[in-house]
Amino acid sequence: MKVLDKDFVWEGDYGRRSHLIPFLKELLREQDATSLQMLSVFTNSNPYKLEFFIVVSYKLPDEGHIEKMKKGFQNLELVYRPDITMNDLFVQMGKRRFNSTTFVDEQHLEWTFESMFGLPEKNTLSEKGYDMSDVLGSRYPIFLSHSSKNKPEIEELIPYITAKNIPVWFDKFNIDYGESLIKAIQKGIKDSFAAIFWITNEFIQSNLCDTELETFLNRFASKKNVLILPIVAHDVDTEKLELLLGNLKYKVRGKDESIEKVARDILPSIKRYLEKDYVMSK
Repeated sequence: MKVLDKDFVWEGDYGRRSHLIPFLKELLREQDATSLQMLSVFTNSNPYKLEFFIVVSYKLPDEGHIEKMKKGFQNLELVYRPDITMNDLFVQMGKRRFNSTTFVDEQHLEWTFESMFGLPEKNTLSEKGYDMSDVLGSRYPIFLSHSSKNKPEIEELIPYITAKNIPVWFDKFNIDYGESLIKAIQKGIKDSFAAIFWITNEFIQSNLCDTELETFLNRFASKKNVLILPIVAHDVDTEKLELLLGNLKYKVRGKDESIEKVARDILPSIKRYLEKDYVMSK
């Protein structure tokens, strides 16, 4: 009866790979071709889509060899990809997506392995002074809650806020097409240090706006680690405000008051909170 091959495809981090070399050498040293039939590396050095895979294939593995390979790769934080086959990788090679090398022993592995990657590792760039840690836009933002009918006014307010080096969370820009609206908003609320509520009659009629306000008020009541700034349109019924805001201080926007005037009034409060109270609460 013909013995079937056993293939395993593992995905690695293109920018973090040199720590794999000792274990790859160990595998090739301890598991010769009678057990470990093939160990191949596939790399994609296209800067728009960096990728790195290791394929190992067994036909007649010695006892414990596959288990050692699995445990070793898992400990090294490679990800097992049973949804990808070796043939998938070869097909993509034909489309110039990957370069590939197969290793039969540990000789020259280190040099050949590194030559497969067109870009240096992340730690190499870090040692040269490049900041590899922060992603732009990941700082704590200020959440902008509003009715969709008032979106143009909020969009006009945003540049005044960002000009003061304060990032914003705004659904139009922070929720991708196809993304869960509720989950995205929940994350925005969790990550934000402050919230501006643009309260109009349309806002009051919106169930989603009501939920956002209630969530922030609960967070404020329990931890006091958030600044809440209600901006209230001049024609909103004050009785409805009491139900919404309780005794929370709010700003009433005059009938002809410009967006710039609103920004001038609220920005000092935001800056003071961000520099003092919020930093202390973290």
